[in-house]
Amino acid sequence: MEILFFIAMMLVVVVLQAITPYVIRRGESFGVMVGEKAANDPALRKMKRQFLNWNLIVGGLVTVFAAILLLVSTSENAQATILISAILIVIILSFLIYVRFYKASLAWKKANLQVASDKANIVMVDTTFHRQKLTISYAWYLIPLALIFITIGLTVIYYDQIPSMIPMQYNFDNEVTREAAKNYRTVMMMPMMQIVMLGLFLFINYMMSRSKQVIDNDNPTASMRRNVLFRYIYSKFNLIMGTLLIALFMVIQLSFIFSIPQIFITVMLILVLVIIFGGLIFLMVRVGQGGSGLKLEEDTQADTTKPIRDDDANWKLGVFYFNRQDPAVFVEKRFGVGWTINMARPAAWLSFVAIIAVIVIIIIIFS
Repeated sequence: MEILFFIAMMLVVVVLQAITPYVIRRGESFGVMVGEKAANDPALRKMKRQFLNWNLIVGGLVTVFAAILLLVSTSENAQATILISAILIVIILSFLIYVRFYKASLAWKKANLQVASDKANIVMVDTTFHRQKLTISYAWYLIPLALIFITIGLTVIYYDQIPSMIPMQYNFDNEVTREAAKNYRTVMMMPMMQIVMLGLFLFINYMMSRSKQVIDNDNPTASMRRNVLFRYIYSKFNLIMGTLLIALFMVIQLSFIFSIPQIFITVMLILVLVIIFGGLIFLMVRVGQGGSGLKLEEDTQADTTKPIRDDDANWKLGVFYFNRQDPAVFVEKRFGVGWTINMARPAAWLSFVAIIAVIVIIIIIFS
């Protein structure tokens, strides 16, 4: 069971890393802005295939090696270390592979695209963009909030029925490996984690609605429409993820009170993970970054006479956005799907640190 779970986890990580060049914006190549027409160049397309192959090969080798270590390991702590280490190694190696193709894309752009130094860097902005319906209503989050109230209410009402020792950790064979004495601090840890998760998903929804717009110069109308749909679709998925995870935590909490078989919780956990990661992969391929994978009626031939948006200098290694002149705190990723922060803005770092601090404090207080 451990091996199957491990292979499934590694497969998701490797696939997500490998397909990234195929889901980013059409005019970008490994974090480098080249324009839609140039992105179809055989050399750049070959780089994408090579990146995919290298990630699959390296990810496969790491998975096999780590699986062998899992088979010979009998310590649960050692198995957890192997699992986490394998995932981190795959991510690090994938990033190193990416850096190689990022540099190759920069070299290709310098050799094949003429960017006149006397031309102003054109950035198209639609002042009505943030007045459109970019995300779902916050009222939808009353659903996961109701699940939290149910969890807290039943916990308080049936507190006396909770056993004196509460299971805190299980192994892959559904055996309890760590317990904690019952008190309000340990009993309320799961509901507090639900509240933190709800706050996090609300923050993500807000970030989607307020992050900087990115409109391609060569096809601005279709680009803006794609971006609106991109945010709205991912806003829906954000709600689904949050609701599923909060419902999972509710069932785990109620298992302390009622006779809920551990196998039921395990099956529910697997289903939730399959829905979340399967849905994420589907959206990455079907929707793409900024909605680049969506087919629209207003699609037209890209206007190659317009200069491309050449802001590569603001993207360190094509993934870290640092621009003091940009007031935006949140921006869409250049390589990958989703959003990142403007590292030149203190508010971005404060938001990131605050989220981590709240999670750590909750774990310390209630564990």
